[in-house]
Amino acid sequence: MPKVVDHAQRRRDIVDALLELIAREGMGAATSRSLASHLGVSNGALWRYFKDKDDLLAATYQTVLDKSNQRVAEAIAGRSGIDAVLAMIETFFPLTAELQDEAKVVLAFWGVAAMNPTQASHGNPEMVQWSDEFAALLAEAVAAGELRPETPVAALGGILLSVATNAQVEYVFQGEDGAGRMADVRRLLESFRA
Repeated sequence: MPKVVDHAQRRRDIVDALLELIAREGMGAATSRSLASHLGVSNGALWRYFKDKDDLLAATYQTVLDKSNQRVAEAIAGRSGIDAVLAMIETFFPLTAELQDEAKVVLAFWGVAAMNPTQASHGNPEMVQWSDEFAALLAEAVAAGELRPETPVAALGGILLSVATNAQVEYVFQGEDGAGRMADVRRLLESFRA
């Protein structure tokens, strides 16, 4: 009787292994051969679950996005206004080993997507979503009287997302974890205080 394989679980196992490899050895060392060796399978076995390396990297990136969305939801649950804004932005800073590993995956995916017309054409809808979420929380802060009515919530939401994204880039290229950026964010928000 042939062995029954849980296709979805096997894909998750491969994605988790790729996350480990990228974190430990960097994107350049995370080859299909090293991934197969890490999993104890043949190189060809990987491609029963993914059509190519870009497909695998996209699935890995999606896993990171799902984790990010979950962290954001947990961080802002029961919070509102400026408190929620600060909690949300902190979830993007690479302050833990897991977030540092994920920053490497995010930047690797962006590099691949920038060179791949198919992936680049899809854009980054998560960026729009997060920017809008920051703007909505800032609008709550305006409505609660924490921020001045003329606060440009949409523009400020985009700036906060840029700060969060830049923290990941700085970590990957300079080893900075972004902890100092929270003071910058607080000063920025303070300049709009009611």
